[in-house]
Amino acid sequence: MTRPIHTLAITLLLASTALSPALAREAAPGVSSPVKAAAPSATQILARMQVAQETNATPPAASQPSGTKTEGVRQSSQTQVTSRQPLGAFPTNEVSRQPVIDLGAGEDGMRKNVAALQQTLTELQQLQLQTKQAHWNASGTLYYPLHLLLQEHYEGLSKYADTIAERLLAVGVSADGRANTIVKTSGVPEIPGGFLDDAQILVWFTNAYKRVGEEVHAAIKATEDVDPTTSNLLQEVEHGIAKYQWQMRAQLQRTHTDPNTGWDLNDNKPVDLQGQQAPAQAPAKP
Repeated sequence: MTRPIHTLAITLLLASTALSPALAREAAPGVSSPVKAAAPSATQILARMQVAQETNATPPAASQPSGTKTEGVRQSSQTQVTSRQPLGAFPTNEVSRQPVIDLGAGEDGMRKNVAALQQTLTELQQLQLQTKQAHWNASGTLYYPLHLLLQEHYEGLSKYADTIAERLLAVGVSADGRANTIVKTSGVPEIPGGFLDDAQILVWFTNAYKRVGEEVHAAIKATEDVDPTTSNLLQEVEHGIAKYQWQMRAQLQRTHTDPNTGWDLNDNKPVDLQGQQAPAQAPAKP
């Protein structure tokens, strides 16, 4: 009895050794792109979309302990939430077997179209979450106007996300709005937790909207030949994102009569907004 057990242990050890490098590579955490990073080109965006579509399903990571503050709530129910259907990849865009309108774009064109729509949906959902987070936690002199503006942006982003998701369904493919899809495939990082000061909100959203707007523009270029309808819908989204970006940066816009560095919102220091240069002379403090 001892010899077979010994042989089995050696076999398992060898298998574990062979798998370790692959598992290590798979487990390596990705580095989130900062909001201030230069937006990728249309080719890079399309490549990232294609990778997201082709990624194989991976088992969900083990849940991490939630800490003493929420542990009691999380453990309060013993109900197990399961499904017979596998989780699938993130994202999962299942193709319908029912009759749909043929776009005449071929398999490659359809793949580009779905990838552009899905990635746009993911970014819109990410922005939705961040606008609500900032809406709740806005602090400082501009608390109230930002509180109202962020709610307006949240509602607008919700409508755009719904439009894009419905377009995916219209072309015969399922939409993926799961939380893990957002976490794994969004190019926009999380906004910081806790209270958020007004200057911080203005800078974060100015840069986040800029990045997403440029990604959507790349998606427009990727779909204009294979599906003009999708491309037109994406143009509406780009228009809305550009408006939201302007509404954020306008609050720190310099004029001929006011350098408007935002120092009065930022602990008497100029706001570090990408693209702005420090003024030759800071305004006098009261």
